[in-house]
Amino acid sequence: MQRARSVRWAGAVALVLAVVGCTTPHRDRALPAPTASAPTDCAYPRYEFTPDVRTETLTYVTPAVTLTAPDGGPVDFSHALAVRPLTATAVSSAGDADARNAYDAFVRQSRTPGLPEFGKPLKPYSNPTVGVGKPGRFLGYAFNWVITSSFVRHCAGTGAGRPDAVGSVTSFQADFPLAGTVNCAEPTGESGREAARLMCGTYA
Repeated sequence: MQRARSVRWAGAVALVLAVVGCTTPHRDRALPAPTASAPTDCAYPRYEFTPDVRTETLTYVTPAVTLTAPDGGPVDFSHALAVRPLTATAVSSAGDADARNAYDAFVRQSRTPGLPEFGKPLKPYSNPTVGVGKPGRFLGYAFNWVITSSFVRHCAGTGAGRPDAVGSVTSFQADFPLAGTVNCAEPTGESGREAARLMCGTYA
């Protein structure tokens, strides 16, 4: 009789353990990592820009030519070389789409007229010749004013005074390239001296 009870008790214990084994999760099984949520777009951005910085930037130079006539002669710009190809652009820590939005906002609030659209490059300098009225070794050059500014972006919901993105914009006065000639023996002006260093071997 005692033997029969022991057998029935052992069977019940085995059944309970089997049920527990089926319903209890394995402790050594790794749980899936939570999926990171995608960043949300800023529907109502507000940009604050630092004051514009305008930099005289050499953009084109011609090969140096020697003029021997007493009254000089023309300097041909048809073979001008691009020193710095400029493009209207911006960068933002919030990505490319926000960079374009920031650039457009900068153009709207800028007091400089004629700024190019985002992504637009500087057109090649088109004036064919520039005259020089005396003999010597000369080259032609052109420069543009490059305009830069940094910004912070505030997005609705982030709280006042808490920017959620930063970046910078770069633009230029596309319609106002300034051109001239440089006497290799006496270069003057910031862009003129740089042009002479490049094309005349004058390290002034």
